[in-house]
Amino acid sequence: MSAGAPATAYSIEGDEETSSDERGGSPPPNPGFRDKVWTPGQEAELGVVVPALDEAESLPGLLADLSKLQLTHEVVVVDGGSRDATAAAARAGGAWVMRSRRGRARQFNAGAAFLGSRWLLFLHADTRLDGEALRAVERHVAEDRRQAGHFGLAISHRHFFYRLIEAGQRVRQRWLGLVYGDQGLLIRRELFWEAGGYPDQPLMEDVALNRRLAAGGRLAPLPARVRTSARRYEEEGRVRAFLRNATLISRFLAGADPAVLARRYPARRPPALHNQEEPGQLKPAALLVFAKAPRPGEVKTRLARAWGAAAAAEAYRRLGRQVVEQLAGAPAQTVVCFDPPGGEGEIRAWLDGGGASAFMAQGGGDLGDRMSRTTRAAFAQGARAVVVVGTDAPAVGADTVAQALDALRCADIVIGPARDGGYYLIGLKAPQPALFADMRWSTEHVFRETTRRCAELGLRVTCLPVESDIDAPEDVSPELAALLGQGRGR
Repeated sequence: MSAGAPATAYSIEGDEETSSDERGGSPPPNPGFRDKVWTPGQEAELGVVVPALDEAESLPGLLADLSKLQLTHEVVVVDGGSRDATAAAARAGGAWVMRSRRGRARQFNAGAAFLGSRWLLFLHADTRLDGEALRAVERHVAEDRRQAGHFGLAISHRHFFYRLIEAGQRVRQRWLGLVYGDQGLLIRRELFWEAGGYPDQPLMEDVALNRRLAAGGRLAPLPARVRTSARRYEEEGRVRAFLRNATLISRFLAGADPAVLARRYPARRPPALHNQEEPGQLKPAALLVFAKAPRPGEVKTRLARAWGAAAAAEAYRRLGRQVVEQLAGAPAQTVVCFDPPGGEGEIRAWLDGGGASAFMAQGGGDLGDRMSRTTRAAFAQGARAVVVVGTDAPAVGADTVAQALDALRCADIVIGPARDGGYYLIGLKAPQPALFADMRWSTEHVFRETTRRCAELGLRVTCLPVESDIDAPEDVSPELAALLGQGRGR
């Protein structure tokens, strides 16, 4: 509301042999958080997360401000489904673009899981930082302070009404400990994890996290202010917006359900959108599901070391069936691409009836050869977009595919990064053999190498949220272990 080294490998088909590595922090209480991630910004001192929804006008100013930071940093703009040129504005400003489910808390958390810097800075898209604010960030990070920091609030409008709003916020901050999302949050990665991140609620997620930090003495003001836009007050009416906000925060502090309060605070969407990059989804689309015959000793070999070959194969069989069923209803023709070439009967017996409309042999060669061949075949059969997924990423479903296809409106490539350094999904609008040739597939370098090649080819990339694929026992939660027929978890 306003006012170490990464781990293992790419996994589309799931039979990797490389090791895993835990990244710091303890498992937080917030569902959906990761205690192990691979990230593109791991060498940066600071990662900046900016949620966005139709923010093409606001982003250039913020990104220009951030470009003046005198420390290494990565910026990710997490788009909730914009219909303007938000993605183009983010790329022009040097930011990563991510497409996630809508909701500021979800977008913040998705960006935090993507970036691997020691420090994280969370900002709204309509925020501006002057030199004083930038220096405050640099000093806080350089001194490696244990406390998280927030800015003072300033509103970018000359009217005296907004000076009263600012003064009132200083009083609320001092006496009630209320700090809002427009004031930014600069926080160590491990502290963000320990605090559970932003709670997955539709309103007051910023207040909830900041109160949690303040209660433990882990939140302090920074010696600077950031400026936030007055657009919502101006669009809705100053007094009306002020009274609405005051009522909502009072009810929240009294224990009201944020979901109920959110009905009084609808998402802001500009009344007229122009400069749409590529309206509408790309149709027809093909969804290629890579699957390996679930033979003991030939699939999930790292799981087999702990569970035994038969149990690992059964786990893969259950997981693959679940993923294919979850993909039912995706806005694309589902084609199961199977391996080995003589395994079609086994694959059909396993996955037929789960929503697949066709089966196709992957063919020979390494994984890159097989992905290049099958995507090229899908485009030759008339697809305007092709999405490739594996059968070992339990979070992937029809909505994931829909997000990928939606993201392809304003991207050439969509990638779903996996926690182990590879990717669990790739979406294309045209054959791209250069992305698959001579790749070191069973390494942690796959995502980075793929995005590097995209940059060399001039391809626009949008990422999906980081998810886990299942390769080793430590990837399996207790709940998933039960689903896979195993009575153990991590």
